[in-house]
Amino acid sequence: MIFIKIFDTHCDTAYELHKKRLPFDNDITHITKKQIDKYEIYEQLFAVWSNPKRTDDENWEHYKQVKKHFEEYLLPHKSEKFIPHLSVEGGALLGKHLSRLDTLKADNVRMMTLVWKDECEIGGAHNTNKGLTPFGKDVLRKMCGLGIIPDVSHASDKMSYETFETASEYGMPVCASHSNSRKIREHTRNMTDDMFLKIKNTNGLVGINFCCDFLEDTEIKPAGISSIIRHIEHFMSLGGQKTVCLGCDFDGITALPNGIEGVKSHNILYDELKKLNYSESLIEDIFYNNAHGFFEKH
Repeated sequence: MIFIKIFDTHCDTAYELHKKRLPFDNDITHITKKQIDKYEIYEQLFAVWSNPKRTDDENWEHYKQVKKHFEEYLLPHKSEKFIPHLSVEGGALLGKHLSRLDTLKADNVRMMTLVWKDECEIGGAHNTNKGLTPFGKDVLRKMCGLGIIPDVSHASDKMSYETFETASEYGMPVCASHSNSRKIREHTRNMTDDMFLKIKNTNGLVGINFCCDFLEDTEIKPAGISSIIRHIEHFMSLGGQKTVCLGCDFDGITALPNGIEGVKSHNILYDELKKLNYSESLIEDIFYNNAHGFFEKH
């Protein structure tokens, strides 16, 4: 066993397991039962994606199918060492039905990424300049009331700032479950320094995404472990020691950074941070304590 505790705030593994009709004990996905067994504790938010090619109602029905697969193939493995949680990526599955949030709450959904791409009933994604719609503001207020964490990964800058403002009225933290630094890699999917500080000031979380295109301009430079560390170090320079966590986007990305082969490579990143004189306590905060403590509280 490797004595490392891990909490990752975003993956698409549950979606992939359902799509490919795979058990958790497989050799295909980035996260598998065999790979996580070598760690002391592995805690993970498994996102259910809303596909923009489906209608809102089709996404809602598909959510229920993936949730069933999650319950049948992932939850039976739950233990003191493996703690799975459910989340939603893309609020399109709500359609215009606020009541569906009550179902998500009853299903123990911990977090919802408000939008994925283009626009949905809630508002605009990072490739638009659209903010929250009036319905989107109602969704956000109800999420805050229910305790479902709003996630601005994929949101437009305008939606992100409107989310910070609305959530602050409820004393609700905001997270970016899988977003990097725009200062290091200019991309609309990444966070500006000001957006990062807004999340930090809500006592929220920002999860480091392993998607190569969000780590580097891959036409100029390939992404690797050093790229991941550059984003971590920039957020540390902004005082993010209690804000940064892992949000690797495993099984939601096709190409992995050089040196990363999935969840089994976390110990390599851990060791590289140690070589840079990161303290054990700071690495443990990034890898586990920040996210674990956050979801214990909320």
